[in-house]
Amino acid sequence: MSRPPRAFVVPVVLGLALSAAGCGGGSGSSASPAAPSSAAGTTSSTPTPAASAGPYAWTQDVKPILASDCTSCHSGSRPSAGIDLSTYAGTMRVVSAGNANSALVQATRSGGSMYTHLSGDRAGKSELIRQWVVSGAPENR
Repeated sequence: MSRPPRAFVVPVVLGLALSAAGCGGGSGSSASPAAPSSAAGTTSSTPTPAASAGPYAWTQDVKPILASDCTSCHSGSRPSAGIDLSTYAGTMRVVSAGNANSALVQATRSGGSMYTHLSGDRAGKSELIRQWVVSGAPENR
């Protein structure tokens, strides 16, 4: 079964809908499609810190994940759905520190609208983001 084209519509955080036609944020970069949903045996150039490595911080832990998997659409002068994940301030627009129900956590969890866009160890990256938010979403260690 082949992967659907990136022009499909997916639900996005805050109940919005996002189409890949608006994805790219006007940055002129083209992102390669996300890996197939089967994460078994896939690798990622973005390391996922071990689960015991916490507490996590945006600059050291979350930013590299967002940079590799999210900012091709969620950055630039016209970020998709108006969500810019390239900066701490932009990311905090979809995070409520300490709240596991934050929009970023909901979108990146298994079954969330952006989960399939995570590369490599999706479950590990999703859990790292959740733990970062729940622990207060600090910018730096």
